[in-house]
Amino acid sequence: MHDSRTRLMALGAVIMLAAAACSSGSNGSPGAGGGSPAASVASVASVASVASAATGVSDKAKTATFSWGQFTLAQRIIDKAAKGDPLSIVVQNQGTAIPIYGAEQKIGVDRGCAKDKTRINMTCRLAGPATTDQTAQLAELETLLSSNQVDCLGLETPVADAFVDIINKYVAAGIPVFTENSDVPNSHRFAFFALNEVASGTTNGTATANLVKAQNLKVDTIAMGSGNPTQSWAQDRMTGFEAGYKTIFPDAKFFNDPKSGLPTGADFTTQEVIDSVGPFLAGHPTVNLFFHTDQGVEGVGLNIASKGLQGKVWTSGFNVSLPILDSIDAGNTLVTINQGFDNQAEAAVNACTDFLAAGTLPPDPLAYLQAIVITKAGGSGQTTSADARTELKAVTGP
Repeated sequence: MHDSRTRLMALGAVIMLAAAACSSGSNGSPGAGGGSPAASVASVASVASVASAATGVSDKAKTATFSWGQFTLAQRIIDKAAKGDPLSIVVQNQGTAIPIYGAEQKIGVDRGCAKDKTRINMTCRLAGPATTDQTAQLAELETLLSSNQVDCLGLETPVADAFVDIINKYVAAGIPVFTENSDVPNSHRFAFFALNEVASGTTNGTATANLVKAQNLKVDTIAMGSGNPTQSWAQDRMTGFEAGYKTIFPDAKFFNDPKSGLPTGADFTTQEVIDSVGPFLAGHPTVNLFFHTDQGVEGVGLNIASKGLQGKVWTSGFNVSLPILDSIDAGNTLVTINQGFDNQAEAAVNACTDFLAAGTLPPDPLAYLQAIVITKAGGSGQTTSADARTELKAVTGP
């Protein structure tokens, strides 16, 4: 959760997000995932492949051997493809209306389906509750399974262990499963697509420290926070950030450690971050660099601007939106990493196509994607905020 193709589309999602974020509420969205699982599936847009797609699944996809045992593709899927009926590729995540995340995931699903439409006849859709609701997400998965609505599943989960049983249930029913953004490593999923969280955090920390050094910024104490600081992905990013920063400043002072990140709002909304980080900074005047593990960096940047802290306090984080790019241009945000939510979802769709159409799997089940580092001036291995903005406009239109 990338290459130049990644950059182009991943950034594009954010504008759609800006709109989504206004009406939404969570890493999440506006109202919690209301409605029945069936209703949420029905409301999801789908993309159908063209009729000229190949008919039938690959013989190599009919069985596959893993460390946990042998997989056998469901006969109903084989028969369905043989008749030329479209196979149903479903990517389900924890919140389709989560700011930045939900819109980018939708773009990735649609793009992956369009890209693979000639390889096998299929339809693709993004499903899931509007915002994080583990009970509703699991219930929807059960409904999709029992009604034979899924022929290959891409899945992102808020809590890994709670989804082991349902993934194994899908696989036992002959349905391939790929995870994206957050992994369920103890399950029978086929492969996982996302950033290497520690490595991307390290990249962020190193890039941030290099800018601090180059600009001679007077950083006293560094604090770290997250929309969900108890989760492994967040702690891994904080671990990486601290390690990367200390490669440049070994004696850097951190207010907290990766296990005690400041909670900035369980729904991942900008307002939650403003309401939590603002008072925190006021109460801890020696903290003048704040690392945020997700799109909450937007709220930190807005706090800096609105509280007159420009040139005194800085932030770095993850994800991309127009306000985040504005904050980079203003000098309040030093670094953000575009983790490519769209690429994660697209990778799950592509993996379904690769398996069903050709019987192939990623060479490594931990299929890490490339992080995109965005700074104001750019540099080796980095994208400038100006280029990021241009690419965003190219995708979304004027």
